[in-house]
Amino acid sequence: MKMRTHSPSLLFVTALALIVFALLPACGGGDEPSTTEAAASRPAETAATGDGGGATAGSGEATPASDPALEDTSAETDREALVALYDATDGDDWLNNENWLSDAPLDEWFGVNTDDDGRVTGLELVYNQLTGEIPAELGNLANLTTLWLSGNQLRGEIPPELGNLAQLVELVLDENRLDGEIPPELGNLANLDTLAAPRNQLQGEIPSELGSLGRLHTFWFEGNRLSGEIPSWLGNLANLKDLALNSNEFSGKIPPELGNLANVTTLWLSENRLSGEIPPELGNLTNLGSLWLHGNDLSGEIPPELGSLGRLEVLRLYDTDVSGCLPSVLRSRLNSEGSELGQLEFC
Repeated sequence: MKMRTHSPSLLFVTALALIVFALLPACGGGDEPSTTEAAASRPAETAATGDGGGATAGSGEATPASDPALEDTSAETDREALVALYDATDGDDWLNNENWLSDAPLDEWFGVNTDDDGRVTGLELVYNQLTGEIPAELGNLANLTTLWLSGNQLRGEIPPELGNLAQLVELVLDENRLDGEIPPELGNLANLDTLAAPRNQLQGEIPSELGSLGRLHTFWFEGNRLSGEIPSWLGNLANLKDLALNSNEFSGKIPPELGNLANVTTLWLSENRLSGEIPPELGNLTNLGSLWLHGNDLSGEIPPELGSLGRLEVLRLYDTDVSGCLPSVLRSRLNSEGSELGQLEFC
């Protein structure tokens, strides 16, 4: 049988056709990506349109992924902060450490309050023989609203990490051995109502950052070693009711801006190194019930504007160089037992 042979020209045309067919995917239009390219691009598109959680089809909005372990993780973070406090303050020797370090729910640990999710909201360990330093880990108690550590033997500085407690309403650290300066980070506590650390060994000036504490009702730092001038911006804290800066080392004049504190009921500035005259603006404090100015280098005459203090019951002006006479209208208002006027008389 005779085999058929192909001409060289036919072979050349066939080879050329195969080459062109092979090149078509690479040269075709350039408008549509190949299947491989499209697949490779999908992760980038997913990252651009969502957070990798569940994006609702057609909505273009990401739905936050629900993590059932998140709640437990947060509670565990709180537990770790409490353990750090126990370890740092000699918890084995506390007067009461019931259930601490146990597997009991945190709200069964002595002095601990929690919300319905098990997050710590309150920590009240007053007069419980805590010693040592306040650990920075307390700044991790994100839901904490109340922190009372009064009447212990805590020493060292107030940790600046407490400025992370965005929900904190009450910070009370009185009657300890705390030293160092007041952390400016406490000015971040926008919800703070009470800031009290009397009878410690704090020093330095009051940081200006505390001027942002617009909800503050109580500012109590009696019996420390604070110095510098009393800040005029304290007069901008419109909700302030109790201001106690007595028994420190403040100098300079009494800021007349304190006369803007329309809600203040207690103003204690005694036993410092204040000088100058009593500002007549203090006569604007119509809710003031107790005014302590004794034990300073104050001079000048009693401003008659003090006669406008219709609710004043306690006035202490002894051990000063103030002269003149007190408005006679105060005679019937002042409590004779609580008030000490030195050599001053009524007009």
